[in-house]
Amino acid sequence: MLNVMLAGRPGAGKSTLVNAIFGEAIAPVGTGAPVTQEIERYRRPRLPVTVYDTPGYELGKSPTEVAGYFLEQIKQRVVAEESEIHFALYCSLAANNRVEEFEVDLVRALAQEVHTAFVLTQCLDKEAQEVVDLRSHIDSRKLPIVNSRPFPVLAEEKLLSFSGQSVSVKPFGLDDLLRALARVLPAAQKRTLVSRQRVNLELKVKEANDIVAETALKAAAIAAVPIPLYDIGPLSALQVAMFARITRVMGFSIEPRSLAAACAAVVGVGSAARTASSFLKLVFPLVGGVVNASVAGSTTYAMGAAYIKACEGLLRLQIAGVPIDQDDIIGALVREWRKAR
Repeated sequence: MLNVMLAGRPGAGKSTLVNAIFGEAIAPVGTGAPVTQEIERYRRPRLPVTVYDTPGYELGKSPTEVAGYFLEQIKQRVVAEESEIHFALYCSLAANNRVEEFEVDLVRALAQEVHTAFVLTQCLDKEAQEVVDLRSHIDSRKLPIVNSRPFPVLAEEKLLSFSGQSVSVKPFGLDDLLRALARVLPAAQKRTLVSRQRVNLELKVKEANDIVAETALKAAAIAAVPIPLYDIGPLSALQVAMFARITRVMGFSIEPRSLAAACAAVVGVGSAARTASSFLKLVFPLVGGVVNASVAGSTTYAMGAAYIKACEGLLRLQIAGVPIDQDDIIGALVREWRKAR
């Protein structure tokens, strides 16, 4: 489970930001009075992400008191689940053109306890002089924030009107924010962020490529002691595990048996023998009746690369709004594996 904390003044675009990252309406977006009156906990079915949205703070209290209250309340909930707060997003409207001393001290207090990213939200032009000046001012405060700098972000497309003309400003900045967060998270939470975010395809592909490289090395190590044709079980189990891990990272859901069956279909295995073991016996070239290390490693790498390419194409369609199901994933894998061979 990935636990995310949101902080900032009412109307700073906290909910819009987190919803854009994960591509789902996790937190409600307000259009008038502040939506969050107290610390709210939000979850969505089948999404291993919990968002804790904090209310506007009282200026009568010190920043340390406010930060302490937020963290204490959230920690009570996450500790009960044997977890922790993994990162905080502090949001400040770029259009305000200033950051108050209270906010600076609040961010400093939060960042001493949890990885905190300072986000300048609803930023229409990160190169505008007022935005550059604001970023320089925040930089000068030497805050212990993620990447040691604020992130100017426009989370969703903005339509502007001038003299009867409409201009569309495209979203930007989320890629930089996600890459920076991925660098500071523990391995398990990094995988969750990478797999569930709906902004940066490059992050997903990189994580999947790392899985393939790691699995190929393990496959070569297993086959370093030559594997007889009748004893290929460890290699087949490793292969199916690789497919399952790539599937999770890319944000899809599919049964491992279905993946093995699809691969088996590519090389012509009959329906009675569509298992991971049967598939691998056919797909791995044999040397003297055994699978050797170089063959195991290179073939595993090729299979993983084909699956990543299949998932990448489908994910682009999904991000564009096209629904994707298990049959689509299997079909794409079959096509890519045929190309690879």
